[in-house]
Amino acid sequence: MSVTTKGTQLYLRYTNSNGYAIVKIGCPTGITGLGGAASQLDDTCLDDEEMKYKPGMPNPGQMSVNLNFDPSVISHQELWDLFNLQTVAHWVIGWSDGKDIPPTVNAGTGVITYPNTRTFTDFDGYIADLPLDFAINSLVKSAMSVQRSGARTMHYKA
Repeated sequence: MSVTTKGTQLYLRYTNSNGYAIVKIGCPTGITGLGGAASQLDDTCLDDEEMKYKPGMPNPGQMSVNLNFDPSVISHQELWDLFNLQTVAHWVIGWSDGKDIPPTVNAGTGVITYPNTRTFTDFDGYIADLPLDFAINSLVKSAMSVQRSGARTMHYKA
């Protein structure tokens, strides 16, 4: 069975005056590049006839998030602030197999709870770029780049 993208949501854990909070990012139109290829370690001996390799450490890639940017949307204000502060934050993608079932966060500790009625992917990363595109007869758009730092984790729907 395949999963559609309709209903996918992007969340961000951030801190404010009340502690930790989770905000849903408004109007993303696409999320790509959540990969990270492993480096190659040369394991070739002089008497080998072909090169041999072992997997090295994964190199976290950049995720691109296309969105219709609106400065009146609180989540977009948070994105702009995070970009300018160059702060590593915790990101969560809520898959479409459980629409509108958000993760929750403990305001004091920052620990996120993932409901088992939806699949989630989470990771740490910082906003490497948040360009704003203005064109004739168009919405203001952005192709935000998030540099992943560390591993991705899957939380599967039960």
